[in-house]
Amino acid sequence: MNKQSPAIFRGRKLVIATMHGKEKVISPIFEKALGVETVLPDGFNTDWYGTFSAEIEREKDPLETARSKCIDACRITGCTLAVASEGSFGAHPTIYFIPADDEIMVFMDLENDIYVRARVVSTKTNFRGGQFYRLAGRG
Repeated sequence: MNKQSPAIFRGRKLVIATMHGKEKVISPIFEKALGVETVLPDGFNTDWYGTFSAEIEREKDPLETARSKCIDACRITGCTLAVASEGSFGAHPTIYFIPADDEIMVFMDLENDIYVRARVVSTKTNFRGGQFYRLAGRG
């Protein structure tokens, strides 16, 4: 346990609201910095909140989606600390003709009414768009 971590977090459980392996990156960072034990919610399906492929439409904006994941993961596990992320690929938010990866991360402490959000926008992405034309008479 990290003796330098903030006392309000040290020794508590932090639920990571994911099902896609993000805990491999997130867990070591939060465990070291905050002195928490990270857990995953059993059977938590983040695809309920929307999928990248849009098979399931996202009903809320990315920030509210990440917040909902945190709150729901806390309900499932009984934890009062949670972290979740939500990402989008598409047009850059300010330079519209450039493709971008827009990532949001939310950290919540329900016990101490703490809410932290972070956003990273990157043009380093494999997202691209294009138009496909179907020629008349061709399959």
